[in-house]
Amino acid sequence: MSLPVFVKQFSLYLREKGRKESTIKMYEHDLKQFFLWLQEYKPGFDGEIWGDLTRYDYNQYFDSLKKKNLSDANLRRVASHLNGLLRYYRLSDRVGTLKGTDSKQRALTDLDFISSEDAALLLSSIPTKKGLTDTQLQIYPYISKRNLGMVTLMINYGLTIEEVVKLTAKDFNFGQNTLTIETSKNKRTILLEIDDKKLLYDYLKDIPNLFRPKDYTDDPFFISFRTKKLSYWFDYSMNRSKGMSLIGAKQMVEKEVKRAGLRNGISSTHFRNSCILQKIKSGWGNQMLIEYFGLSSRHALYRYKKYLNQGEGN
Repeated sequence: MSLPVFVKQFSLYLREKGRKESTIKMYEHDLKQFFLWLQEYKPGFDGEIWGDLTRYDYNQYFDSLKKKNLSDANLRRVASHLNGLLRYYRLSDRVGTLKGTDSKQRALTDLDFISSEDAALLLSSIPTKKGLTDTQLQIYPYISKRNLGMVTLMINYGLTIEEVVKLTAKDFNFGQNTLTIETSKNKRTILLEIDDKKLLYDYLKDIPNLFRPKDYTDDPFFISFRTKKLSYWFDYSMNRSKGMSLIGAKQMVEKEVKRAGLRNGISSTHFRNSCILQKIKSGWGNQMLIEYFGLSSRHALYRYKKYLNQGEGN
């Protein structure tokens, strides 16, 4: 199924607003999935009059997603993208704001974090050849620094995995040791440690010129690798290398966690949770935390402070 014309018009609007291409692709993916479901939910339904849908119809869609065990975070993202489409066509007043889920965030436990020892073990494991198959050993020289750089940004700076895969060449200022993270909600700049800056710079310079992200451009910083062809993935339609996908990044984290011998289930969320908790322990104030991590409000910090006040899960 191709995107309906009115969705393509919305995508054009997002581009005119300056949204990143990766963000627009995520919008298009979620909206396409919705209209694919709609074809089954209402056979023969004319997509051009989708504006006649009711809140009940949307709730039916979210019920179908819940049956697929989508996380609350993903349900909220889908709701946000549908809300964007509804706002663009001025249908929000009639349908209301979609939530995706009414579930409140649960209390944090010890299992929501990665210990400093396990984090150090993971970071030290990635550059090694431990547990690699013969095929993986051939790929290792091309992706080792990339993987380490991505995980380093998540563990040491608390970037979400979504933020990491969306990073572009122009987001890095190696001369000033800074990294700028821009989302649909905010824009922030963080200072990189010298060793981490060097790691990221070395990763970049190890990439052959043809595939290397060009300085000061929107070229994806962390690029995909074609394992079967032992080559970086080049997108000829965009005349640049193809960036890592969100799914690919999540699979990479899973593989590196397993290779390091850590407990099953540790993910990028654990990295961010631990980074936020460490900054709170260090005495950072609410406003500093909000700005550094790109949080929407101090309410996002309550779970961490409650966890600390309860003796860190004891």
